[in-house]
Amino acid sequence: MKRRIVRTAGEQPDGTPRNMRGVFLARLVLLCIALCTALPALALDSVTLQLKWRHQFQFAGYYMALEKGYYQDAGLDVRLLEADAHTDPVAEVISGAAQFGITSSELLLARQTQPVVALAPIYQHSPFELLARADRASNLHELVGQPIMLEAGSAEILALFLREGVDLDQLKILPHSQGINALLRNEVAAISAYSTTEPFLLRQAGLAYNEFSARAGGIDFYGDILFTSASELKANPKRTRAFLAASLAGWQYAMAHIDESIDLIMAKYNTQDYSREYYRFEAEESLRLMRPDLVQIGHVNPGRWRHIADTYAALGMLPEQFPLDGFLYEAVTHRLDPRLIAALALAVAVALTLALLSWRVQSLNRRLRGEIAQRERLNQELAESEALHRLLTENSGDVIWMLDLASQRFDYVSPSVERLRGFTAEEVIAQPMEDALTPPSAQKVTALIGETVERLLAGDTEAVYVTTEVDQPHRDGRIVPTEVATTYLLDPAGQPVKLLGITRDISERKALESELRTRLAAIEAAADAIIITDTQGYLLYVNPAFTEQTGYDPTAVKGRHTRMLNSGKHPKAFYAQLWQTVLAGRIWRGELINRRKNGEYYEEEMTISPVKNEHGAIEYFVAVKRDISGQRALERALQAANQELQQNLDKISRLQEILAEQAIRDPLTGVYNRRYLDETLPREFARAEREGYGLAIAMVDVDFFKRINDTWGHPAGDEMLKTLAECLRLGVREGDIVCRYGGEEFLLLLPRMTAEIACARAERIRQDFAALELAWGEVRIQATLSIGLATFPDHAQTANALIEQADAALYRAKRTGRNRSEIASPVAANANGSDIMPAIHN
Repeated sequence: MKRRIVRTAGEQPDGTPRNMRGVFLARLVLLCIALCTALPALALDSVTLQLKWRHQFQFAGYYMALEKGYYQDAGLDVRLLEADAHTDPVAEVISGAAQFGITSSELLLARQTQPVVALAPIYQHSPFELLARADRASNLHELVGQPIMLEAGSAEILALFLREGVDLDQLKILPHSQGINALLRNEVAAISAYSTTEPFLLRQAGLAYNEFSARAGGIDFYGDILFTSASELKANPKRTRAFLAASLAGWQYAMAHIDESIDLIMAKYNTQDYSREYYRFEAEESLRLMRPDLVQIGHVNPGRWRHIADTYAALGMLPEQFPLDGFLYEAVTHRLDPRLIAALALAVAVALTLALLSWRVQSLNRRLRGEIAQRERLNQELAESEALHRLLTENSGDVIWMLDLASQRFDYVSPSVERLRGFTAEEVIAQPMEDALTPPSAQKVTALIGETVERLLAGDTEAVYVTTEVDQPHRDGRIVPTEVATTYLLDPAGQPVKLLGITRDISERKALESELRTRLAAIEAAADAIIITDTQGYLLYVNPAFTEQTGYDPTAVKGRHTRMLNSGKHPKAFYAQLWQTVLAGRIWRGELINRRKNGEYYEEEMTISPVKNEHGAIEYFVAVKRDISGQRALERALQAANQELQQNLDKISRLQEILAEQAIRDPLTGVYNRRYLDETLPREFARAEREGYGLAIAMVDVDFFKRINDTWGHPAGDEMLKTLAECLRLGVREGDIVCRYGGEEFLLLLPRMTAEIACARAERIRQDFAALELAWGEVRIQATLSIGLATFPDHAQTANALIEQADAALYRAKRTGRNRSEIASPVAANANGSDIMPAIHN
């Protein structure tokens, strides 16, 4: 019986109501109109990022954001601009030439006059540091008075000097030439630099240097700040947020894929023509400064910015408590009207309900077809996997096998066992495990299995994987050395039941090891020192003769640079020519002077030979070094025999001069002693009397000197006397005479000097000494001077009387309060021509 199909007037042949189809078509048209309307919004927004220097790994995150499409996904078309020595990223962003820029923590200084906003620091720790030549400075204080090149943005270096107690006015600062050449040419003692770049170049040049990091001094700045202008942030907050997120995503990818980032730089951004090793060094140093394993890239700590602001304030570059409001970026999310949200939610719910009703039936059919297709794919993949497994096991050079632990027999052995041992897989499976090993190896394996099973039963999960070496018999009677890597398979109860293993023939490796041991024995027994270094000069191997020759232990020198032997006896050009020769692939032969571990110099003949790989690239350097110190010493001894007599005579003459000098010098202070004064004063007095010029004498005494000795000991008193002697030497003219008269008393003999000038000179010496501090342990000692002055012919007519007058004035200075200068009173001559000294007591 046929069923009669009756349609209503509004139905189509497929049963769909006509009005439903109309609604569907109307919705389709509206969707097309909406898409056409939205197309203009899909156009990319063009922005410019101003870099702070030329292309290098320092900007790898931005390159990766471009390469991986992060900017494009954010709706941005980003252009990167390189900088040069004259580019100011802040000026470029403020002028509108760029929307975003990269600069140092000195962005905070620009905030005083420019509306800049810090978006995120890329480096959690600033790479900025000071590099000093090792032969010119081992600490910051030694750089005082020496030329230093500092670039703009060196505030953290200046703060480090202040932290170390160095007065900035004492520094000789020169403009930076943006390179290391001035340091290499020894034109300057130190330069500001980035720890990510310049140290690599200095190591390549072979220059020994010292690094001074502000961070080591407790001054921790950010590095490479991504920033924008306040106007850009206000006009385009979404664009700013999108650019920041895409940039940080690029940095996350770049630091997780360093090799890929270097490949990209070498291919597209290597405008400075640096090597891959250079970028690898920069990347590893950047990783140390960014620490993405500990801190999220771009993390901002307001407290760190406050520390930076306080550091600038201490330098006088910012006012105290400089406000950070508006300087640090905060992403703003606009809140929607709750009524609008509710309406949108209702509309979405209605739309979803309608969509789900029409989608439900279709999804059930799709799911059924999908499950059928997935089951067919799984079956096909299983078949392919089994075929691949057979292909790998049957054609592998290694032997794959499965051993049942209970029966100690093989469940499976791959066919490759026949190439290894000459037995077929079937023959091996038919034998017990002991037959597959030599007796010693069988005993070793049995013990190892028992020990490993005990560890597994005790819960030691690391015992699942075991690797060992065993010997296996071959069908032809020889023994095959093999390496076996095993994995224990456990049942659901955690009991070991099977042993899965891979056996590899290591005959060639053993033969090579034996050959290497033979060669090593020859090298070890060589009488000449033999060393092997990498292409940078870092030691990889030294033989015993090297230890005997230099005194360095082999384990202590591995990884150290050969410059540890440098004696400093050869100019830089000598080493430059040596490295130029061997790096060009040629053998270098020559003689040089090196230094042993104990500091002793020795001479050697050396031959350096480059070792190249199969591609012709140099991988190592091998140097053979022969100690010729004895031979050269004998030659020099023969040459010096004819000169020895003259040298001895010269030495005797010099000793006589030294003894004569010591006879007239005070051994403690180095100034003249009283003996010299007794010889010199009559001559100077007679000359002054003969030529008619003035002669002044100043008696100088340390106030309360006994108190210094009693409080801090005689060594402190001696140091105070040395300090006074140096102060007196600096305070007089070249022809004046400084003499230690006795104890803490000093005498100044000042020819051709009037009383007025002598008083002024004495006052200056007294004030200079009072300002000095003697550092003695944890205390600082200060003292004052009392000075008595007398001049010829104003105060005396004989040398002895002149000293007496100065001594009397000194006594008056002490009696009237100390720390003062007193000049003698004029005197009159008696009938016999002797001086009449005025009374000095009340």
